[in-house]
Amino acid sequence: MSLEISTNSVKKKQKRSLGRPVGRDSAQVKQQLLDAARQLFLSYEFKAVSVRQIADIAGVNGAMVNYYFGSKKGLYLAMVDQVVGSMEEPLNEMRQQKSQSVNDFITAYMQFLGKNPWWPNFMIREVLFGEEEFRKTIGQKFSASFAQVLVQAVKHEVAAGNYREELQPELATWSLMSMMVFPFLSQPLAQSVLQSDINKNNIDKLIKHTCELFNNGVATQLGDNTHDK
Repeated sequence: MSLEISTNSVKKKQKRSLGRPVGRDSAQVKQQLLDAARQLFLSYEFKAVSVRQIADIAGVNGAMVNYYFGSKKGLYLAMVDQVVGSMEEPLNEMRQQKSQSVNDFITAYMQFLGKNPWWPNFMIREVLFGEEEFRKTIGQKFSASFAQVLVQAVKHEVAAGNYREELQPELATWSLMSMMVFPFLSQPLAQSVLQSDINKNNIDKLIKHTCELFNNGVATQLGDNTHDK
């Protein structure tokens, strides 16, 4: 009788361990899955990553992926949402300001890239070569949280007389996006050819350089840069 009680007790504990974690454990498991997903999806395309691989890296039961996110696809999109959300925090502060400074935008976005240097490579791979559904989803999120904010900031500078009135905000935004992102995409080349890389000690220097280079190119009068940091 005591053996049955002991066996049943073990089974109940095992069943509970496969179920939903409680309280803080629940949030921790979700974050572990998100971290594992980011690690794998950074290196491999969606189809090449299995739920089991994600669960193994997260150190949890594979059933937790479906429990919390509905599917591997749900986890993937939640991971993208989390990254975009962290990018939106400083941009939301900009939206609340009466004026939207392009320099503030450059600073906020490049600081985000400095903390998430894998993001540009991930974006290019998924937007250019990923599945159609993911490409549209990521493109829409990026446009709403990033591109449109920057276009409006450029338009504000033109209206204020700081940038040339003939400047096309959409094209200027395209050029500025390239200036902000390319250093992170080309780090291996920069390290071998220019003996330069991006780290926490020189990210501010790179941001200042990008602000000055862009503003000098679009200022009302060449050399009249009222946006120096």
